Amino acid sequence: MNELHTEKIKLWGIVQGVGFRPFVAKVAEKLRMKGTVLNIGGLVEITVTDSEQRIEHFIETIKREKPGPSEIVHVKRTVIEFENFNSFEIIGSGDGDDEAAMIPADLAICPHCLDELYDESNPRYMHPFISCMVCGPRYTIIDRIPYDRDNTTMVDFPMCDFCEKEYTDLHDRRHHAQTISCHDCGPQLLWKSGIYKGKAPVTDDEILDKASEILKNDGVIAFKCVGGYNLTANPFSAKAVKKLRDLKGRESKPFALMFRSIEEIRGYCHVNNVEANLLSSSARPIILLEHRLQEIKNSHQHEGKDFSDLEKSRFIGSFLPSFAAQYMLLDRISPLIFTSANISDMPMIKDDDAIESIGADAIIYNKRRIQIRVDDSVTRVIDNHPQMIRRSKGYAPVPLYLEAGSALGKRSIFAAGAQLKNSFSLSKGPFAYMSQYFGDMDTEENRTIYAENIRRMKELFRITPEVVVCDMHPLYSTTAFAEKYAADNNLPLIKVQHHHAHVASVMAENNLRDKVIGVCFDGTGYGTDGCIWGGEFLLCCGGNMTRAAHLKYVDMIGGDSSMKDSRKSALSYIYSSSLPASTDDSDVLTVDISDIISFGRDRLLSDPDAPVIMSALKNRINTVRSSSMGRLFDAVSALLGIKSYNDYEGQCAIMLEDAAAFAKANPGVRPEADLALSFHERIIDLILEGCIRIRNSEEKKDGNSKVNQVALTGGTFQNKILMEGVLEKLRNEGFEPFYNISVSPNDGGIALGQAFVGMHYI
Repeated sequence: MNELHTEKIKLWGIVQGVGFRPFVAKVAEKLRMKGTVLNIGGLVEITVTDSEQRIEHFIETIKREKPGPSEIVHVKRTVIEFENFNSFEIIGSGDGDDEAAMIPADLAICPHCLDELYDESNPRYMHPFISCMVCGPRYTIIDRIPYDRDNTTMVDFPMCDFCEKEYTDLHDRRHHAQTISCHDCGPQLLWKSGIYKGKAPVTDDEILDKASEILKNDGVIAFKCVGGYNLTANPFSAKAVKKLRDLKGRESKPFALMFRSIEEIRGYCHVNNVEANLLSSSARPIILLEHRLQEIKNSHQHEGKDFSDLEKSRFIGSFLPSFAAQYMLLDRISPLIFTSANISDMPMIKDDDAIESIGADAIIYNKRRIQIRVDDSVTRVIDNHPQMIRRSKGYAPVPLYLEAGSALGKRSIFAAGAQLKNSFSLSKGPFAYMSQYFGDMDTEENRTIYAENIRRMKELFRITPEVVVCDMHPLYSTTAFAEKYAADNNLPLIKVQHHHAHVASVMAENNLRDKVIGVCFDGTGYGTDGCIWGGEFLLCCGGNMTRAAHLKYVDMIGGDSSMKDSRKSALSYIYSSSLPASTDDSDVLTVDISDIISFGRDRLLSDPDAPVIMSALKNRINTVRSSSMGRLFDAVSALLGIKSYNDYEGQCAIMLEDAAAFAKANPGVRPEADLALSFHERIIDLILEGCIRIRNSEEKKDGNSKVNQVALTGGTFQNKILMEGVLEKLRNEGFEPFYNISVSPNDGGIALGQAFVGMHYI
């Protein structure tokens, strides 16, 4: 037990870029261990010589006391040839072997650095780029692994003597902090005039003072942040908001607000403990919070401020600053709109020479290159758990560990993802690397960036795909990309039905191995019968799927315009209601909306183009058969006169949910709101009915089979009233409901499900 031997210890997880090697060295010094530690590929490798008992204690101490942002996923110990060490030291990084590599996501400024930022006695007082071993940019500045300064864009900023001294001091908090910098040697704030042509400010204070002045006078500033450029404006100035909307071509979708503190957020929104913890986490995501604007207006607080743009939804996307320069600006004016600098549907701008075309009043930039553009992540809290809506900055490219991959995934998989809200996945063994969010693949620019990032992630994580998985839709650009990639590289191609992939993403996250009832509701997905699916009850196990039930098919006016024009969905349902009911569809589920149709029929039929649309439906001209729940939500929104056109994706459904929320708080005040709430309750009952029917059917087939696991997924389940109502009713009936957490229930999570299905076929 006390005999000395040498072990090589490999640690997988978030162990690079978070101060792990210096931490290990400090633990070794405290425990008087002798050996070495180095980054190798994306791992940390420790070699020590000591007794088995002391090595065990050393490892347990590392696991117990690891740095806050780090995560140890797996430890592998191997006894090797005896080696004598005189001390413990950090040695130079190696390229490593073919093991799975992990790189931390970008980390928000830590409390220690924030304290130093405002400490007048500190050498980094008011340094806009202050960071340390446990905070600062990571993924957005890395060029290659291992994560060392020379492998990042910080290589452009040679350390001064002061920073060099801290960097090499084992006992300093910035020991081996690759983003270390100060006023003398680090990136600096720089000013570039846009529309504003006054005297150019020079110092940090001058730059931020001038930016604040412009913002207070209805201007728009382009601000280079960690993952790309943002546009910022005063949310209480109607003139500034209009200007920002004109610059982006974004008609009405709500903007997210960056606040100086959680206390300030509480002044505008309801914030529970889970939300507060998520707001202050190192990822700094945008969180959808229910606002208190009506309450504020009634109490005459903040008089003179224009709340009209903020009241377009019952939620405000709220978040805190992630790096020092943002705090310094918000000290002067807060809150502020912070939104990606791009024209709607186009990629976020990250390069300094491209930002001038956006048309901002002025540009605040710096010379630290951004290697990878990454937009802010968006989350919410549901069922008292954080749930991803858009997985990007602060989370990508941290991989998800899949139990199925541990057992099955011996071959690397490239999963192409969906056409909308795209993210792709590259898997290696049990690890699935989800890319950042790319948005919709409808533009050539997005498709180019998508292809570039696939190449980059393959190189960065040393993944050579052996299998390609994609959606079944024949017209998706991601399908075409996957087909070409597979053909060019002579690889097998697996096509997975869209809603099956949604359900599989929940199975992957929650390690569901038995039969699962998958309830997938969204706007559109290509079905195995060639119809448009979207109101699906699937029975899934492993990589297999059976369609157990679905929402009744309705002939819908087709084409892109009908996806936005909810009147066309409503008229399709009006026409369908006039047809005789089918009697032999045992797998069809229906929801009675006859009263809702009666509420809006005459108004919609009086529209000038209604006769043409109804004639097209009657003669099946430009129609598609659809079971889409998303289109039903759109139809009900139009029938109730709530919103008849989607200015942005999902707007009609969001406003329908807002009306239902109003009715919950104010029953009987507005008939259309009461019907909106009643509709939500009917859909909840429909889900319960479908799950009970499938469970009973499975029990009849096999008396020993009791299918209680339910996976809820698809964009429609971003509806909080629907989701929380369904969870309660399913649990009351003995079901175990599961849902997406680490990836989005919308199409951003599709790639994970594709990878999961692919693991079962290789």
